[in-house]
Amino acid sequence: MKKILRFASALLCGAMLLCSLSVTAFAENDDEVYDFDPNTDKIYSEAVYMVNTDTGDVVYKKNESKKMYPASTTKIMTCIIALEHLSEGSLSKKVEVPYDCFNDFYEDPNYSDPSNAAIEPLQDNLTYKDCLYALMLPSACEAANILAYNIGGGSITKFIGMMNEKAKELGCTGTNFVNAHGLHNDNNYTTAEDLYKMTKYAYDKFPLFKKITSTYEYEMPKNDANPSGYSIYSTISLLRPGSVYEYEYAYGTKTGTTDEAGRCLVSAAKNQYNYILVTLGAPVKDKNGEYYDDWYSMIDALNLYKWAFTNFEMATVVNKDEQITEVKVEMGESATHVILTPENDYTALMPKSVKESGVQKVFKAYESVQAPVKKGDILGVMDVKFKGETITTMNLVANNNVARSDVEYYIEKAKDEFDKPWFKVSAVGIVVLLICFIVTRTIENSKRRKLASKEKRRFESYAKRR
Repeated sequence: MKKILRFASALLCGAMLLCSLSVTAFAENDDEVYDFDPNTDKIYSEAVYMVNTDTGDVVYKKNESKKMYPASTTKIMTCIIALEHLSEGSLSKKVEVPYDCFNDFYEDPNYSDPSNAAIEPLQDNLTYKDCLYALMLPSACEAANILAYNIGGGSITKFIGMMNEKAKELGCTGTNFVNAHGLHNDNNYTTAEDLYKMTKYAYDKFPLFKKITSTYEYEMPKNDANPSGYSIYSTISLLRPGSVYEYEYAYGTKTGTTDEAGRCLVSAAKNQYNYILVTLGAPVKDKNGEYYDDWYSMIDALNLYKWAFTNFEMATVVNKDEQITEVKVEMGESATHVILTPENDYTALMPKSVKESGVQKVFKAYESVQAPVKKGDILGVMDVKFKGETITTMNLVANNNVARSDVEYYIEKAKDEFDKPWFKVSAVGIVVLLICFIVTRTIENSKRRKLASKEKRRFESYAKRR
């Protein structure tokens, strides 16, 4: 059976190589510019969200907040809840596989013909690890229910409640889950941005998540239908050796397809940088209801990854030695102005084609300051803008010291004192006192002169009589 499955997989890969593929021609190496621009060229997916996870920069988005059906990308959250409740030691533990985990697919017509991993009801040798790989590689819906049943303490409904609680915790405001597998239900929905938040969380917190989703083939335990065991394979064509969609830098994550959701793909790739890409709602059928041969979710992923890897680079947008403006310094001993420079360098992920003139630097600074000024004093702020959006705000600081001139300082201080009300009142009082003093002295002097004159006349009269 194992050999038959591998042979069938090889035939499928060969057939897909013969299919036509509407992908813009790849550059031969990363130094060449990729001739594709998602802002002008065709993007098939209805909603897209692409983030450089090293920098947090959103390099492309389209309808990122639009309500979309996630199909089997729902299983990303199923995997998150499972990993949060399983320790490394518990992965090898056996799970219960009751019929309750399969009833969905017979009772609800929307859930018929689900993707599966050939797990059998009541199978007694299945582990949590097997279920996780079955969940994320061939997108097994029964594995989703088995995990939900076992982790939910026998209640799939309880597990779904955990999924919704986690979505809220991660800030997923446009998401609601009603099942663990993603088969269509009008009330099972999300957004491209929300799926990014879930996937980023999974990669950041669980190394096993990356290990599982980057795996192409996994060996399942034997069961009645496969007494020698069998292999399961990832549905992500980006990982499939020999596939027309194979992409050497891709390392996961999850596909999903229903007629209502279209083709969905949450993927991750690393060349020089790491990216997570969510594409939802790519067409699955033509206007006649026939399934397309091409997988347009994969086409979008190839175009967007190649575009991002060849058209973006980390660039120094602001240099801390750059002279932005100058501020007048009052009472400076050796300078009348101080130059302002950015507090730090600033680097950002930028299109390679962007020239320095394409980045705007809008600043505000003090008109003047008083000495002393110390190097590094914050005297202004600057917004750095690209395409009209502020990408960062940074402080502008003094580039050098400016000492205070003591002479100018005390002159200015004296001027300030002169302008104060108490000084004016004191000055008036002093003037009044001075006037009073002058008047008093004048009167006293006048009296003394009169007295002296009188004494002089008396003395003269006395002298004559003698």
